Amino acid sequence: MIKIYVATQKPLGALPDRYTPLMVGRSDVEPNDASGDSISERNRFYCELTGHYWIWKNDLDSEIVGLCQYRRYLWLNAPPSRLCSQNFRSLDECRQHLDARHLERLLDDRDVILPRPYAFSHDNIETQFVRAHRQENFDLMLRSIERVDPDYMSTARKVFARRTEYLANLIIARKNVFDDYSRWLFDVLFDVERHVELNDDNARLPGYMAERLLNLYVAHNRLRVREVPLIFIGDAPDSSRIDLRYLKRRYFSALLDVEDFCRRKFKMR
Repeated sequence: MIKIYVATQKPLGALPDRYTPLMVGRSDVEPNDASGDSISERNRFYCELTGHYWIWKNDLDSEIVGLCQYRRYLWLNAPPSRLCSQNFRSLDECRQHLDARHLERLLDDRDVILPRPYAFSHDNIETQFVRAHRQENFDLMLRSIERVDPDYMSTARKVFARRTEYLANLIIARKNVFDDYSRWLFDVLFDVERHVELNDDNARLPGYMAERLLNLYVAHNRLRVREVPLIFIGDAPDSSRIDLRYLKRRYFSALLDVEDFCRRKFKMR
């Protein structure tokens, strides 16, 4: 059985086959993430991850699971043939690109399906996080990673220096892979929570950290990734049909990594 959950806080229209709405942070509308083993009450801090946690703990029957968001989806209809990161006005407009009938084939030789990574022009994963969420929070995340599993630290230094990043906490995987990742992810995030007071100033901090932690987990465990375009529903600054950021990542990000390496070597001298 395949279930791709769509995290939302408002009712959605009819979804394509194999997609299931999941109300996050709400218990008054079914289906929701407040039943069973749940952290729904922490949605203010964990965002769509309260839905992720619910899937991990409560979907015990599906062989493949996924998590999308009401405005963000993974392009599943023949993604290798497209360089497109299309924005759509409605779910109906992009329905044909959410066809999950061939999902098993997409995972035949892969462990996980993720959105094509975003390529930073001037930042890497660490500097972008620090600029947006402060150095002390990045250091806090590193200390939690080290407490939970010190083996990840050597990989963390390499991954967080990358110029590309998987964003938005979107994921589709076989349930055993999803479960293994979830166990590690929430061990780290719950350790973070034990060492910081979550409040209005850092309300979404665990959600932002999870985006970076996904990149670390994938690299450390050498998961085979199927990268597919990201579908965004609604207005967005870049509505071009060609995903220029993907082209930049595919052909130029390696040169940026070489530049960073040379700059570090030069400073060492």
